[in-house]
Amino acid sequence: MTILSLVFKVLLRVRPSMVYDRIKQQMMDTLPFVRLLGISIDDIGAGTSKVSLPDDPKLHNHLGTQHAGALFTLAETASGAAMAGGFAELILGLRPVAKESRIQYQKLARGATRAEGRVPGDLAALKAQLAQDGKVAFPVAVDIFDAEGTLAAQVTVDWYLSQKR
Repeated sequence: MTILSLVFKVLLRVRPSMVYDRIKQQMMDTLPFVRLLGISIDDIGAGTSKVSLPDDPKLHNHLGTQHAGALFTLAETASGAAMAGGFAELILGLRPVAKESRIQYQKLARGATRAEGRVPGDLAALKAQLAQDGKVAFPVAVDIFDAEGTLAAQVTVDWYLSQKR
């Protein structure tokens, strides 16, 4: 375990917001496409996230609603934030890869949209598997809501984590 990972582990017990804010900043610094779309990572928790996308005509489709590609990027960002929050004390030593994604569009997304991501299941069991095998795969579920709170899409992103080499 690196010294920074150890610091994250301690801070998660006494001041978790500092760790989650650092993860948010790191993600925003290293994901230029997310910044290009204007996506904001609003909140990260232990296996949870809230992410938002502005209502910008540059992001609209031919119907004047949010483009499917922008919605997908919003969901993938929310899934990554939830995954990173769930593995916060270990994330610096991990190589995360989005392995597979599935999206089900429910309704047209009108206006600004938000996505809520969550790692379902037992985080402790996933961490134990990672410690034992040096890798772990799991899904992250994401719901996307439009400006009126209507469920616009449901997304599952399968993440694969392994120890950095």
